[in-house]
Amino acid sequence: MGRTPSHKNDHLDEEVTARDMQRSSRDRGRRQPVKEGYEEGSEDYKLDEHPEIPRIRRASRFLDLESTTPTHSPSKSARRARLAKPQPGGRVNTEQLMKRRLKLREEQALKDQTRVRRPRTYVRERPQDQIRTRRPKPRVYIEDVPAATPEQPTTKSRPVKAPTRTKQFPAAYHIPTVQQSYTRIGRRERRAQRLIFDVFHTIRHNRPLALILSGTLILLIVIPLLTNMLSRTPTSTTAQFPGSTGNQSSTATAVLKPANSANPHELVIVPPNNNHPAPPILATSAYLLDADTGVTLYARNPFMHIPMMSTTKLMTALLAIEHGNLDQQVTITPAINNDLQQLSADSSLMGIKPGETYSVRDLLYGLLLVSGNDAALAIADADAGTMPKFVDQMNQRAQQLGLHDTHFRNPHGLIEDNHYSSAHDLAILGQKVFSNAQIRQISSTKEYHIVANTQHAEHFLENGDQFMYWYPGVDGGKTGWDAGSNFLQVISCTRNNHHLIGVVMHTADWWTDMRDLMNYGFSNFTWISPREINANVHPIPFAAEWTYFHSDTRERTIPMGNNGRFYVYTEYAISGLIMNYFDKNQGLHKFGYPISPVNTTATTLLSQRFEHATIQCDLQSKQCKTI
Repeated sequence: MGRTPSHKNDHLDEEVTARDMQRSSRDRGRRQPVKEGYEEGSEDYKLDEHPEIPRIRRASRFLDLESTTPTHSPSKSARRARLAKPQPGGRVNTEQLMKRRLKLREEQALKDQTRVRRPRTYVRERPQDQIRTRRPKPRVYIEDVPAATPEQPTTKSRPVKAPTRTKQFPAAYHIPTVQQSYTRIGRRERRAQRLIFDVFHTIRHNRPLALILSGTLILLIVIPLLTNMLSRTPTSTTAQFPGSTGNQSSTATAVLKPANSANPHELVIVPPNNNHPAPPILATSAYLLDADTGVTLYARNPFMHIPMMSTTKLMTALLAIEHGNLDQQVTITPAINNDLQQLSADSSLMGIKPGETYSVRDLLYGLLLVSGNDAALAIADADAGTMPKFVDQMNQRAQQLGLHDTHFRNPHGLIEDNHYSSAHDLAILGQKVFSNAQIRQISSTKEYHIVANTQHAEHFLENGDQFMYWYPGVDGGKTGWDAGSNFLQVISCTRNNHHLIGVVMHTADWWTDMRDLMNYGFSNFTWISPREINANVHPIPFAAEWTYFHSDTRERTIPMGNNGRFYVYTEYAISGLIMNYFDKNQGLHKFGYPISPVNTTATTLLSQRFEHATIQCDLQSKQCKTI
């Protein structure tokens, strides 16, 4: 697209011809008239009127003006003039050049008036040194003067020396940039990928090698799977209880086995015949055992290996009773004190000191009431001589009792690798431990006072088993807690000559889980709440750690599968059409709590009794009504 010529002096060089450069030397001293608009102090005046300025310098001035115009290429006449070899005595006729310039402007103005202007397009101009020409560069016979910089005007410019070459260091001294380093890393990665691809390409086209590698891979995968399947025994499935509805998740995780089965991981579950569904348990694992008959009443993940924490002390107490005398005196020796120093800073302690002497009975009170880890170490060292030997005796006794999912690493229960048990094994251990009258008497004591004497200091011990402070019939138990969200307890409870052992492992709501299990086992669902006991009857120790059981209200429910709800107050659940109708019609305010399971005797009707009414639903029409 054509561009309007510039109005600056950049086009003076276009009219310079060889004839103008070869003027006679006789005009050298003649002063030329100055064009209006030019002052004598201007740059153009000095260059044209002073004869002492060399002709080459004056000719190069027009070359400099031409080189500063990046968007126009010189005319053919200008190029010929620039390339022509200068003649001696030549001089530029400035007046003639200015006349020609004015004439060109007038002609261009006439063209602009008649030409239709097109929209102006701005094109990014490329530097002059990047413009490629088709013809090679011609040889220049005049001196080339570098372009002027703002700090150094053209009139006072001097020839610039050729730049000196910088010293080229060997490649070993070259420090790559960050981009070069990443480029090299990328090349290495691509070469590695190509190498791997070449290996796969080779294997793919080499059939014998591909068959050998495929067979090896299949053997490495299939053989371990087959070995695992053949050696694995079934540990848990889901068995429905009689009287439980199909839409509830209150099923025991165990396998119904024949009576003559020798598999230790199979259970016969005989739920109580009380027309109540098995309660949903919040704990990871739970177990309810009839200690009189050995019948399993409830099981949830009974064989899962879980750290049993301080319930470990049940085995420690059992061996102390079986191996020694309760009146035996135990002195805290330097060897025992060395083991005491290995306990963690936040460990639960009875408070014994080096050099003191206690009876085994006092140590058992400190072991079971305040869960003293120091008392466990003292009993272990006094009984077996060293703690490792005592731990070996604990594992041997566990095998004798049939505790196949239990392994001990210490006598106190602090979490350690390969130290675990299961709900089933803790129930069997609790049955054995709480059948001992001495252990049951110690563990059921709420407070114990060790009088100070010359051999030891005074101690006041308070039982940390909170369940025995509010639930009727508790005659023993042991708790375990990691001071977080994992709580364990083994409870022995006797009511109406019926002895039950309950176990919950890793639960955040131990009072709800254990109460529901015991109510289910005793078939007695009278509402008893630790929240109400603590507020109205007597305070429960350490209730503040559980926020005074504020969540244990009669309105509380436990979510169940299939959009069901379990009411802890009456221990019945509602779900499905009945629950939808219940919620849409004022719920507890109108119907009260559920007092029976769902009746499914009719093929197309469902009904459930509540405190104030009965809800009946038609399965075909999906309609419900109040009876």
